[in-house]
This record gives sequence, structure tokens and C-alpha cells, in this order.
Amino acid sequence: MERARRDLSEVYSRLFDHRPVVQAEIRYFVKEFEEKRGFREQRGLENVNSTIKEFNTQSFPDACEDLGSSIPTVLPRLEAAIQITNRIQQKEQEADQSDRLQASRERRKAEWEAFVKEQHRKAAEVEADHIKAAEWLKQQYAAMEKDLAKFTTI
Repeated sequence: MERARRDLSEVYSRLFDHRPVVQAEIRYFVKEFEEKRGFREQRGLENVNSTIKEFNTQSFPDACEDLGSSIPTVLPRLEAAIQITNRIQQKEQEADQSDRLQASRERRKAEWEAFVKEQHRKAAEVEADHIKAAEWLKQQYAAMEKDLAKFTTI
């Protein structure tokens, strides 16, 4: 029984216990990674580090100095640019307002002309009605005079 248990334990460890094989593969992978890629990463980091040091020692102080010397001239230029844009905007608004006023004047002129035409038409209508009424009255008075003449001759 003891022997069967040992044999069974040995079969089990061969079938299911892969730790030694996996550990060897892990060691191989880490070794390959450190040798091949580790140096590339290290060189890249060293390049970045040297670039940052160069920037901190040379470029940054130069940039700060240039900014310090140019900032006082930037403010008046910006104020001048703002004034110019405000003038341009004001001219655009005036032109827009002038265009609207001109359009309004033209619209009112067209309305006035239509009103005057309508008044002339109505005046002509009234004149025609007046002439008709005057003619009718003349006929009526003429008829009345005839009737009156009949009565006076009797």
C-alpha cells in the first residue's frame, strides 16, 4: 500500500506539477528581456535625461530671458491691436446700420410712391363720380325745368 501511494504520488507530480519547468521558462524570459530590451530602454531613458538637463541648463534660461525682454513690448502691441479691431468693428456696425437705414429709406420711399398712386387713383375715382353726379343733376334739373315749363304754360 505504501508503495502504491508513492507511485501514485509520483505519477501525480509528473502529470500536474509543472513548477520546475515553468520556473525555468520564466528565468529564461527574464534573462532575454533584461539583456535585449533592458539596454534599449536604458539608452532611451539616458537620452531623455540628457535632453532635459540640456533644456534646464541652456534653453530654459534663454527662453526666460527672451520672455522677460519681450513682455513689456507685447502689452502695448496688444492694446494697439485691440483698438484697431474695435475701430474696424465700429466701422462695420456703422456700415451695417447705414445699410439698414438706406434699405429702410428705400422701403418708405416705395411705400410713399404706392400711397401717392393710390391717392391719385382714388382722386380720379372721386372726380369721375363727381362728374357723373353732376351730369345726373343736370339731367334732373333739365327734367324738372321741362316739368316746370309744362306747368307754367298752362
